[in-house]
Amino acid sequence: MSWDLARRVARRAAGQLPDIDPRELDMLTADLRVTARRAGELAAAHLGLESVGATSVRVVDWAGWSRAARHMAEAVVGELSLTPRPAGVGSALRGLGNGLLAGLAMGRVSRQLLGQYDAVTGDDALYLVAPTILQHERRHAFVPEHFRLWVALHEQTHALQFRAAPWLRDYVRERMAVVADDEVQIAEALIAWQETGDLVSLLVSREAHTQLHELTALMTLLEGHADLVSDTVGCRHATTVGKMRKAFARPQRTGRLANASATLDKQAQYRDGLAFCRTVVRRRSWKFLSRAFADPGNLPTMSEISDPQAWIDRQRRG
Repeated sequence: MSWDLARRVARRAAGQLPDIDPRELDMLTADLRVTARRAGELAAAHLGLESVGATSVRVVDWAGWSRAARHMAEAVVGELSLTPRPAGVGSALRGLGNGLLAGLAMGRVSRQLLGQYDAVTGDDALYLVAPTILQHERRHAFVPEHFRLWVALHEQTHALQFRAAPWLRDYVRERMAVVADDEVQIAEALIAWQETGDLVSLLVSREAHTQLHELTALMTLLEGHADLVSDTVGCRHATTVGKMRKAFARPQRTGRLANASATLDKQAQYRDGLAFCRTVVRRRSWKFLSRAFADPGNLPTMSEISDPQAWIDRQRRG
């Protein structure tokens, strides 16, 4: 991976930062830090955890988030113990190609990403992307105090999820290792694609596909749980949560490619995860939902995400 190329491409892809005078920027940065601390305390109290969320709150611009993304990516790669590729022209070209793709991805994502909890490096850091937050406040005429708290509640909930379930980090790392070191045979991939209709089957083997589905189910749970906490706790302190949730609604996609690969549909993770968590809490309770974080065997499968009652029944039997 050519990280130097990725950094330069990401800066160009991100575009111009929103206009803001230095005094307003200082106030925004300070307010986001204070709000994040408060959000950690509020979310922890709601979940019944003895914690305050992430120990480090870092307010960054788009370039700062790209640097953080590189830091996290390098930490992940370092832990995966991947088989080294032989040096040569081919490896150099792959490095440039990967750097170009990574830069384009980071630049595009940085303009959309509001925040991120770093669960991989051990830094226990929460990143809040100030220009993206500011752009949304201006575009949707959000009440800044409400929107910043709502965003921080979501991100701090991710920190609390890894506090409540320390095994999550190894669970993710083990599955990422299988996927990252996977090699797929073309014939096997075509057969799997015909059977599943999932485009990801063309990219990974059957074993890696299973691991990837487990990761997708976990990410769907984590995002839905964080969204529900931010809505539930946010409503107690901000009167415009309904407006903000409506602005971030993720409708079901339609069309020929709508179901081509649910595995790669990040928007579906938010939408389906929130629906799953809402249903479990409505039919049972928050305490019942917390069973998902008690043990890896309690995590919902993708089919149970679509059918929350099946997960509820499995938990009651077990």
